[in-house]
Amino acid sequence: MKKRIILFILMLFAICEARATHIVGGQLFITQNPNDYYNYNMGLTMYFDALNGNPGAEDQIVTIYVFRKRDNMLIGSLEAPKIERKSVTYANPLCGISSLETYMITYSRTLRLEPTEFTDSQGYYMVWDRCCRNGTITNIQAPGDAGSLFYLEFPPLFKNNANFKNSSPVFPAIKGDYACVNSPFFFDFGGSDADGDSLVYSLITPMQGFSDKANPSAPGRGASTYPRLTWINGISVANIIPGPDPLKVNPTTGRLSVTAGSIGLYVFAVQVDEYRNGQKIGTLTRDFQLKVVDCPKMEPPKLLFKPKGKNTYYTENEIITIKKGDPNCFEVMVTDPTINQIVSVDGKAVNNSKNYFTLLPAQFTTKVANDTLKFQICLDECFVTYDNRPIKIELIAQDGSCPIPLSDTLSIYIRRENSGNNAPTVSTSLPGEYVHVTAGVPITFNVFGKDPDKDDLALSGRGRDFNMTDMGMDFKAISGKEAIQQKFTWVPPCNAKKGDTLAVDFKVEDMRCEGNPLPVSKPVFFIIDQSPNNPPAVKTSLPVQEVTYAIGSSSGIVFDVLASDPDTNTIVLTAAGRGFDMKDAGMIFEGKTGVKSVTSPYSWNPECALLNGEAEQTFMIDFVTQDKSCAAASDTTTVKVTIKDNGTTPFPEFPNVITPNGDGKNDCFVFEELPGDNCSDYFKDVTIFNRWGKQVYYSKVRPNDWCPKDISGGYYYFVVQYTKRSYKGGLTILK
Repeated sequence: MKKRIILFILMLFAICEARATHIVGGQLFITQNPNDYYNYNMGLTMYFDALNGNPGAEDQIVTIYVFRKRDNMLIGSLEAPKIERKSVTYANPLCGISSLETYMITYSRTLRLEPTEFTDSQGYYMVWDRCCRNGTITNIQAPGDAGSLFYLEFPPLFKNNANFKNSSPVFPAIKGDYACVNSPFFFDFGGSDADGDSLVYSLITPMQGFSDKANPSAPGRGASTYPRLTWINGISVANIIPGPDPLKVNPTTGRLSVTAGSIGLYVFAVQVDEYRNGQKIGTLTRDFQLKVVDCPKMEPPKLLFKPKGKNTYYTENEIITIKKGDPNCFEVMVTDPTINQIVSVDGKAVNNSKNYFTLLPAQFTTKVANDTLKFQICLDECFVTYDNRPIKIELIAQDGSCPIPLSDTLSIYIRRENSGNNAPTVSTSLPGEYVHVTAGVPITFNVFGKDPDKDDLALSGRGRDFNMTDMGMDFKAISGKEAIQQKFTWVPPCNAKKGDTLAVDFKVEDMRCEGNPLPVSKPVFFIIDQSPNNPPAVKTSLPVQEVTYAIGSSSGIVFDVLASDPDTNTIVLTAAGRGFDMKDAGMIFEGKTGVKSVTSPYSWNPECALLNGEAEQTFMIDFVTQDKSCAAASDTTTVKVTIKDNGTTPFPEFPNVITPNGDGKNDCFVFEELPGDNCSDYFKDVTIFNRWGKQVYYSKVRPNDWCPKDISGGYYYFVVQYTKRSYKGGLTILK
């Protein structure tokens, strides 16, 4: 494995020996390249102090070390070249300050890792160790002499006899914003995971590593625990940035929040743990630092709304009612105490998928202190409330304050009466809302939706306090225009209890206003009745349920099997031989399923081998029908079939004279009265000779008769042979 991951021997460049205080933060990464020979990308994202850092400390190549977690054994090292450097931007570029400038530098290399060489169940980790941190950091001791160690754990690449695919989380570029003393500050420190793994965030003390100012690029060392930075007195993980609201991180989103109490440059670290199916599979650390400055006092904008006809401003516990004929627009004011401040206003409908309103104008610049703008909110036709439900409009006013905009939010609840859109109707083919059902017995009916305005419609169904699919109800949602219908089908399950009532609401929605449909619903109540069940019956077309058959008879055994059920249940008809396989015996019978009644034919042409050397054999066949109701019942009829040999009959007396003269009288020698075959003695052949012993006729097939035409008169003799006997006789032909 080392041959694959160690792409270069560790090289220490003279440029790296320069003592520098430049590291602002960063993190390691390892990501997979699907369907690529170079299947992984490994590297480092570092933030570099562009103002206070020594330019000579900007490495062209970084060396990342990989260790096995179980025993901290070195697996290999990777030299990653610098592939990108760019300036970190601000959320508001106009808010930049001269004392804060940061580069984001990325080092990366693609390489080939064989998954089967990374199989240790405890996984692996990567480190990059470098000195030194930014010398102006406020909350740690001796910051200019403190090293920086970035750490990343990753799982085995081969697990449970298969490749284990995983990439470390990916993070957007950090904004270079600063915070103001005693002002709330927020910024996003969260990432995303390509594998859909869960990420959990927590604040930790940043790692220091083993590098120092005397050896800033020390080779990476494996360790179960790495040295950490030393906080100044009064600082801990609980108040890395102290103040009225110390630094916190949202464990789910990675959003950082702080209200700092003092100016300074504060370093912090966030640990990001990666979970898959509830199991931790990886972790990494992200270092950064936040500058807190003394800013001019800024006040947020203020939104004000005075409803028509009132002398007081709106409070958020009010509901504004707009009736038919009322104006569609109303005014809202926004004021800001700062001069030459750009204020923008935006809004959304919180409980509607579409807004259906507009704001005019949406932005203005204050000319004087506490300048006020009046803007209009105009409601579209589809801004309508149904069933007395108000729509909540959330307005947000935001200014251009530094370092981050200040804002105000105003929520207005509006109930606006419908003006012109007629409600649709929903109905069913049932005689009423209540329907009695029986477990195991199907019920089917149609549901109809109709709109008088010929609008688009959507029809659906929903069970009250239960899932229709889980209960076996079949009703698919559909859409259409003006008039639609859909079939409802249900076979109440056997565990449905007598006396229970299930309610299904069938809803049709007028979709004229997408995102704000006009709904109408109709309930159907299913009352579960007791499940009476009459047993099914099975019979055959035979006069008696017993058949005796001589093998070799002209026709086989044939009859019909009939099953019936007085209920409307599904019934199944099957057959089975007692102690034998019907198919192996050559019997033909197909099991069938149906409702009320089913019929299936039975046929059999027994062969001699079935006698097994005996004179006769008996076969018992059970024909069974069973209903599929919840209280399943069955019926059986048995047919006894006896097969036997045909027996031996004597040869008949053959005529000794024939006159083949074409007069239709005694023209032929008749063989049709030859004895029938049986299992032990059967026809073999017939031969006729003239008086000199010459063969004049021969047949292996049992003939009907022999009518000689082109043959001279005289005396002939014949031989009829069976397997166990023969018959010889003479014959005179007169012409």
